[in-house]
Amino acid sequence: MASESGLPCIKCDSSDAMSTYSDGTGYCFSCNTRFFADQIGAQSSSVERSKPRSPNPTPSISHPVSVPSRGLDEATMAYYGVGGVHSEETGEVIGLAFPVYRDGQLVGSKEKTLATKKFVAIGSTKKPDFFGANKVGEGGKLLIITEGEEDAMSAHQMLRQQGKSYNVVSLPNGANPSAVRNKIEWIESFDTIILNLDDDEIGREAAESISEIITPGKVKIMKLPCKDANEFLLQKKNSKDYLRAVYNAKSYRPDGVVSLADTWDVMWSSENQQSIPYPWEGLNKKLYGNRNREITTWAAGTGVGKSAVMRELEHHLFKNTVDNIGILPLEESVARTAWGIVSVEASLPLSIREEREGVPKEDIKKWFNSTLGTGRIFTLDHFGSTSEENLLNRIRYMIKGLGCKWIVLDHLSIVVSAMDDIGDERKSIDSIMTRLRQLVEETGVGLHLVTHLRRVSGDKGHERGIEVSLSHLRGSQSIAQLSDTVVALERDQQADNDKESNLTTVRVLKNRYAGLTGIATHLAYSPESGRLIEILDKEEYLAENEIGV
Repeated sequence: MASESGLPCIKCDSSDAMSTYSDGTGYCFSCNTRFFADQIGAQSSSVERSKPRSPNPTPSISHPVSVPSRGLDEATMAYYGVGGVHSEETGEVIGLAFPVYRDGQLVGSKEKTLATKKFVAIGSTKKPDFFGANKVGEGGKLLIITEGEEDAMSAHQMLRQQGKSYNVVSLPNGANPSAVRNKIEWIESFDTIILNLDDDEIGREAAESISEIITPGKVKIMKLPCKDANEFLLQKKNSKDYLRAVYNAKSYRPDGVVSLADTWDVMWSSENQQSIPYPWEGLNKKLYGNRNREITTWAAGTGVGKSAVMRELEHHLFKNTVDNIGILPLEESVARTAWGIVSVEASLPLSIREEREGVPKEDIKKWFNSTLGTGRIFTLDHFGSTSEENLLNRIRYMIKGLGCKWIVLDHLSIVVSAMDDIGDERKSIDSIMTRLRQLVEETGVGLHLVTHLRRVSGDKGHERGIEVSLSHLRGSQSIAQLSDTVVALERDQQADNDKESNLTTVRVLKNRYAGLTGIATHLAYSPESGRLIEILDKEEYLAENEIGV
């Protein structure tokens, strides 16, 4: 049990957060420090005080003197009513006695030893006013708040040298935001509050906390080229520079809030963003290529040909960049993924065993070496569903560990099917889309994401070439909301005409970059080459007798 509480701390600037106990030890609830009995005893006798420690509410304050060691002149000391604590042996000023007011009444003082920066309280120091508040009164245009008494006096002195009589006060117990809460009505009576707290981690955190307590828009934060105002004064900085720092104080804005006046450089940063054309002219006319730090979602019904489109895209990215590429095809084996890339390189349907019979193995090895053999393409050795956490960890490894700049995830629906513990498809999609968006923003990777469509009512479904809309995206609006681009693939698999059944319409449903939507192009599958050939004029193509290769 505490034998005495409400004492000044012998380590930090708190004037009332320390308690002592019957065994002679002590504890400060402000800096969370425990003290041994010999520490407390040594501190209590380290300063010769002009008046013994006493609960009397009206201690005497000695005559103001200049304090060269702190850069403070007599006029500043007199203004704030601060006296000197003198050594009985030498008469030298070894400490400062700061008056403590509560509700405008003098109730005590805090004596600070200059050598150790430790405080001893005289009289009552509980629930104090801000240091200097008695000189300021209530209300006004400007209030400058520092972290310590010497900083407040230093700021006042420099401003006075520039002919300014701005109100300068100090937090009563160091970087403690609770003091602001206790005096919030008084602080709010000023139009503008400038914080000149210490430029260290504690001071910066306190400035942010205090700024969030006070009415938004009132607070500005000063920046000095040193720790605090007293250090600025001691370095014999020009007082005009301190005044300039007051004028240059920036309005506080919470993290994430940016003034557009500060975005000139940001506007041009996108000039360095990598943009790679698609392999199809019609799509480039609408999307202007595909870029890093974007999610492009490809949506289609089952069996429409999404994988063939992804193979063309993966190969195109490989050929037109020097970047590493990560492919996560969750419905096929590693071997089929490898054959798919090599097939596009060869312009032969080598992924079909019967089609590659008779093709010299040395030719296949040549196509392998020019693509997969470069070591720039990585895939996931996994078939079927996988958990959200494991999948995201593997994507992150591909990006961070393997240096992949482009990721192809085929497809989202199978990931969601593995998340049985949530039991809600919509929530599952929201979760993984949010995390994918965060990953793209964090790493700057370009993500191509494949997703299925929900079934639609009526006789004609997506497998019969029905026109796709954003409302057809399966499960959640977050797919459309968090994607930069959404491209739909439409194909009538059961069309009577073989050419039409092999023709895919590419439709842009969302285009955040340029806003252009609608049909972009058509892709025809060539059985001879296994490739997708762009068809810019659908009607002319259907009127021809054969598919060109």
